[in-house]
Amino acid sequence: MPGQWKHSVRGKLLALILLPILLTFAALIGLTAYWTTTYSDRQLYMKVASDLAVARSTLQMMQDRQLERLEQLSHTLQLHPYLINNDRLALNQIIDDLRQKQQFDFLRLLTPEQLQQDLDSQPSIAQLKEKILAGNSLKGLSLIDADELLTLSPTLAEKVKVPVLDTPHAKPSDKTLETRGMFVRTLQPIFDNTGQLRYVLDGGVLLNHNLQFVDTIRDLVYGQDALPEGGLGTVTLFLDDVRVTTNVPAQHQQQPGQQEFDRAIGTRISAEVYKRVVDEERVWLDRAFVVNDWFISAYEPIYSLNDNLIGVLYAGFSESPFIYMYRRNLAELGITLGLIMLLSGYFVWHSAYRLLSPIKRIHRSVMAVRRGNTHARIGTLKAENEFADLAQQFDSMLDELDARQDTIRQSAERLEQKVEQRTLSLQQKTQELEQHIELLKATRAELFTKEKLAVLGELTAGIAHEINNPAAVILGHMDLLQAELGEGCLVQSEIDTVIEQVYRIRAIINNLLQYSRPGQVIDQMQTLDVNAVVQDTLALVHYALNKKGIRVRKDYTSVCSVEGNRQQVQQVLVNLLLNAANAMPCQGNIWLSTHPWQAEDGARGVEISVRDEGSGMTDEVQARIFEPFFTTRENGNGLGLSISRSLARRYGGDIRVSSAPGKGSQFSVYLREKAQLNQEDEETMRQLLSGFGVA
Repeated sequence: MPGQWKHSVRGKLLALILLPILLTFAALIGLTAYWTTTYSDRQLYMKVASDLAVARSTLQMMQDRQLERLEQLSHTLQLHPYLINNDRLALNQIIDDLRQKQQFDFLRLLTPEQLQQDLDSQPSIAQLKEKILAGNSLKGLSLIDADELLTLSPTLAEKVKVPVLDTPHAKPSDKTLETRGMFVRTLQPIFDNTGQLRYVLDGGVLLNHNLQFVDTIRDLVYGQDALPEGGLGTVTLFLDDVRVTTNVPAQHQQQPGQQEFDRAIGTRISAEVYKRVVDEERVWLDRAFVVNDWFISAYEPIYSLNDNLIGVLYAGFSESPFIYMYRRNLAELGITLGLIMLLSGYFVWHSAYRLLSPIKRIHRSVMAVRRGNTHARIGTLKAENEFADLAQQFDSMLDELDARQDTIRQSAERLEQKVEQRTLSLQQKTQELEQHIELLKATRAELFTKEKLAVLGELTAGIAHEINNPAAVILGHMDLLQAELGEGCLVQSEIDTVIEQVYRIRAIINNLLQYSRPGQVIDQMQTLDVNAVVQDTLALVHYALNKKGIRVRKDYTSVCSVEGNRQQVQQVLVNLLLNAANAMPCQGNIWLSTHPWQAEDGARGVEISVRDEGSGMTDEVQARIFEPFFTTRENGNGLGLSISRSLARRYGGDIRVSSAPGKGSQFSVYLREKAQLNQEDEETMRQLLSGFGVA
């Protein structure tokens, strides 16, 4: 169904109509999103900037009010009898009462002489020495360290402590405890009637853990309906990069209107904001990560009475409610436009259905004919227009096409019958030709082998006759010599050695004669001792292997006897041993072993393995080594392995090879305990031998 809609005329017409509308709606949504984002961001940053200005003004107002209170106290004390009489003990009691009543964290009355003595131990006002002694009123923020706090009040040293907490997005720091205190501090001079400086009032209000300060600003700036539902307004005062007072929640837990919550006092400013505000001493107006959430934030550096940067003032509100409102507005706009698109699509689709229904009937008939229903026709259309004429012409064309198809079908059937007859005849001739070619290949391979064996047989017979005669003479003379010397003579061991070696010569000659006459023993099936046959075969190739300095490593295990022809088994082993020797360019080892073997049908047998340490073979060479006339040696004829595998398979066995370049090769000959003669190889061998006149 989706594919039909995609390729139908009605679907394309609907797409052509709706595509411009869709592009217009997409552009409208994009522009709306851009304008909304730009306008909202500008408004949000303007609001947070004004919130920061209110927080700054509140902090400044706090300083002004504190100065006013100290000015009033100075005027009151200026006329006090204790000040006139210089009753210091009574004055200190009055100052202490005023400190508690006016809610100062510390308030003290200092003489100019005390200021001169204490300035060195009070680094927070040491740089203001000249201004203080000149009788100027001073107000502002002051940063007081732990040692100086002990001189002001022993309890303040504990009260200012803020544990520093690990904070996401903050720069790495080893600091775990903030022991300094940030104060709103005021220094107010007190003069006598003559205008001479008599005392200085030094008062301060601690901002560390001062929740009233930040909550007052929050309530003033972020009162009811100032933020959308779920919005959270916050104010923070940083000492360096540590929050010493704040109403930022430590976790996502504060609900609107909730008064008690865990505050994030001791958390640190983010690294990005720290670089901008503290390092570069610039104002930050942007979104920022605050403890555990993103806030629309405003940060500005704050300075002490000494004009030293001591911290940061922050105001901001949570970003998530505005993002929610922004996404909701876009969703509402998208849903509205989507509904309009659906209604427009419905009307276009319904109208196109009536307009294009004749074309649909024509298309349905065409597709039916295409699927093989040659009798499908469009029929008569109700409308009298171009579509009706097109339908009549199409039906006429289909009738004519059916007639021609019948003619072609009949001709094709007759042609197929003739092709089948010719194809069958050709297949029979091809099979006969393949059989003749296979027989010719086998005959050629066997003929070449028999020619070489015939020549070898004649040469071997002559050599054997010439060697056997001297060997018989040697044996006769040795028997005569032993008879003359008697049993147990001094050279008895030498005589036995000579006789043993002569018999060994005769055994080698006999084996060589048997190897050179395979045609005479083609039908002679014997029960063979495999280990003995393998050992006798080594005598045939002993000289050739010694000549190249090759040693044979033998590993004979107890195996069963097998049925076969001794000379043909020796022929196979001689071929494999000589090939192994030729595969090694210099001295080396050949491993010759026998192992029990079990055929796939469960029959017992013997595996004879010949492994060399030559150069090995590639996969391409391994695939062709048993092909007749394929060889990799310059003086090779390519028949040895082919004949050897034919001889092994003749008795139901096989020859397999395992090799890799640079790792040598291993040929394994498999022989059955009970031979299973291959009748095709038997008949081929008989035909070949009959060509040599061997019955």
